[in-house]
Amino acid sequence: MAESADSAEEAMPRAGSGSRAFESLALPNFRYLLGGTAASSFAFWMEQIGQGWLVAQLTDSPFQLGLVQFIRGISIIFVSPFVGGFSEHTDRRILTAVASAVNGLGALAIAILIVMGRIEMWHLYITAFTGGLSASVYNPVRQFLVYDVVDREHLPNAVALNAMVNNMARVVGPGIAGFLVGYNVSGAFFSEAFFFVCAIASLIAMRFEQMAVAPEPALTALRRGTAYLLRHRALLRLTLLQAIPTMLIYPYIQLMPIMAKNYLHVGSLGYGWLLTGVGIGAFGSGLVVARFADVRYKGLIMSVALVFYSFMILAFSFSRIYFLSLLLLIIGGIGFVTFTAFNQMLVQIHVQDEFRGRVLALYMMSQGLNPFGALMMGFIADRYLGTAHTIAVFVAAALLLSLVSGLASRDVRAL
Repeated sequence: MAESADSAEEAMPRAGSGSRAFESLALPNFRYLLGGTAASSFAFWMEQIGQGWLVAQLTDSPFQLGLVQFIRGISIIFVSPFVGGFSEHTDRRILTAVASAVNGLGALAIAILIVMGRIEMWHLYITAFTGGLSASVYNPVRQFLVYDVVDREHLPNAVALNAMVNNMARVVGPGIAGFLVGYNVSGAFFSEAFFFVCAIASLIAMRFEQMAVAPEPALTALRRGTAYLLRHRALLRLTLLQAIPTMLIYPYIQLMPIMAKNYLHVGSLGYGWLLTGVGIGAFGSGLVVARFADVRYKGLIMSVALVFYSFMILAFSFSRIYFLSLLLLIIGGIGFVTFTAFNQMLVQIHVQDEFRGRVLALYMMSQGLNPFGALMMGFIADRYLGTAHTIAVFVAAALLLSLVSGLASRDVRAL
């Protein structure tokens, strides 16, 4: 752990019950990291809103929406397994900064092409691929940095605050992006590039001595990390649980432009608010999760939250009333952030330091399943069932798996 984190802990007064939700903010490096996390999250939502609306404008095709995300996911799946071992013996700040710079430059290129009137779908395929490469680096390494800059006592609270800030961006970001897209879609991509610059600046400001391990050949590090994950049932179950909503629920976001346009009959601003809906509920409940990060029975709470979130998105797929749809997403956000935060907490708590980077990379690799789900969802929606019914089928499958693999599992409930 960083010496600066330790000294800050010693100087920190004992927090009263009203301030425990923010106790990790007493650590300066964590404040910088959290600011960078917020900036990266805003950049993500600028990309999602701008890219989704741009693809809908160019093609009006659910399949194309899914295809762009599939290309992004392919690069995540191929790169993520090797990132973990590399991050354990490399300066994680520099690694994250370089990955963020690549994504920011891609966003800037798309914005300029839009302004010039030269944008084509193949440009989006290229930036989706490079964006996936970058995300496969900075997503797991940012999780590792949380451990680098706080002590083990504050780790659950820091993970919860990290999740809360991500959802703060989810509340504000889509609304801002929707406004920018309504004016000119290039504004979302220019903003994405700006937020990545802010994220890089926050990394430069951090000062700490990172934990490191001796370097290993890439394939050896991957083999040992995979073997460790397979041996530890708790970590394996947590990773598999994360994969369920990633592949079967989260892809509905990629089809949201079609839901907004063809089913709920709203424009870009309404589309932005629909994406904001989950974040509104998530941000409010995130404060509660951060305050009670040390509560017992995290596994049970996590499992119930996943079932609750699945049910709300299932109900959303049947709604044709805009404000009811928005309300269902807001309520669903409570389950979303509770599941995500406790799932990540349990992974960080149970993994050994020697394998932290490799396990976090394999854990975050599940994000690469999202585009596979998006591609399948987009294909089925385009050819067979329509967007709303396809979302319903996928989410119903996730609900069933969540009940069987999470809530019905004694091992998960006991975590």
